[in-house]
Amino acid sequence: MTIIIFSALILGLLTGRWALSVEAKPILDAVLMNALAVMVFCAGTDIGNSKNIVRKFLTIKTLGLSILVTVITNLGSMGGGILFGMLCGVPVGQSLLVSSGMGWYSLSSVVLSSSVGTELGTLAFIANALRELLTILAVPLLSRYCTLPLVVIGGATSMDSTMPVLLECAGRPVAIMGFVNGFILSLEIPLLFSLLLTPAVRSLLGL
Repeated sequence: MTIIIFSALILGLLTGRWALSVEAKPILDAVLMNALAVMVFCAGTDIGNSKNIVRKFLTIKTLGLSILVTVITNLGSMGGGILFGMLCGVPVGQSLLVSSGMGWYSLSSVVLSSSVGTELGTLAFIANALRELLTILAVPLLSRYCTLPLVVIGGATSMDSTMPVLLECAGRPVAIMGFVNGFILSLEIPLLFSLLLTPAVRSLLGL
């Protein structure tokens, strides 16, 4: 699995550098979205066929664990973002906003570009897109040592783009946990941005 992912990445980089022009981007976007839809469908089908696992998951204990995982994802994402921002010389307020995307680069880049500035929106896009890419590359390697913590790495992407990798490398229970985590984060992140971008909080963050 790891070799296939790395090989595909390298092949894509070489193809994009030497074989494709900018005009091909709309075609690549369409292929990407359709491929993602197929992968998520296959992962959902596999999980849906495992009726015992789904039934066991729908308990107070496992649902409580899902909420705990989401809380840890929030704390780890924003805390880590602030820490790395300080190391790179990025102001705390900006680091907090960028890391609040939690892997949802399409939303965070647009929101921050329109609300704060293009520079911060671009940084949000790069940081959150890299999070998704690194999750896809890291999960096959780290799954040998742990499983449940892998859900946190993907952030909001554990619901869609990184869920097939979680299913393949960590198993159905972890993939289900990832879906729930990503679903909750997808509801939370727009509200979180709305809070952080209010005049009072922006003033507090120095934006």
